[in-house]
Amino acid sequence: MIDFVYSSVYDELFTSMKKKKYSGKQYVDMERFTASLQSFWEKEGKKIKNEIEKISGLKFSYKVRCFTVKDMDFNAISFPFTLKYNKNSDVITGILIHELIHVLLKDNKKVLELIRKKFGYEDYDFKVHFPVLLIQRRVTENLYGKEYFKKVLQQERDIDELGYEWDRVNQYYPKFEKGIVNFLQNAVK
Repeated sequence: MIDFVYSSVYDELFTSMKKKKYSGKQYVDMERFTASLQSFWEKEGKKIKNEIEKISGLKFSYKVRCFTVKDMDFNAISFPFTLKYNKNSDVITGILIHELIHVLLKDNKKVLELIRKKFGYEDYDFKVHFPVLLIQRRVTENLYGKEYFKKVLQQERDIDELGYEWDRVNQYYPKFEKGIVNFLQNAVK
């Protein structure tokens, strides 16, 4: 479902933006990292994809391409889906789950309409992240346990815009089981 592709062009661009020098060694290291991600996905991917679909009540409709880069200010970008190098597999797993949910929700007009209707007064980041974080928490806890989720939560609270969103999501979370559309229609007032 995911093709991991090392983009030397993106990587060289982002590396130069960070005032660093791109090298042949970086190319080789990133090819290895990309291959390790593909291997990880072959072992864990079906389980992650199925849990995201089960909890969200939505289905992925196309194959996802994920570009990998060594240097970038963010851990990931949703569109185009781009993942920054990180040797910590727990961090990578959390980021993949989060970004895949973004990818799944970005074209779902019903979810987008309900979010606009229920949270019209909120800022853009909140509207984008509220359904993502609800699904992410349930998926992460179901697959890897509450302790693992606490590690992910701590990492994401350090990201300025996600701290506020997590506080609000955690208020609604006890009411959320699965099916984001039904939840937004019925549980969010």
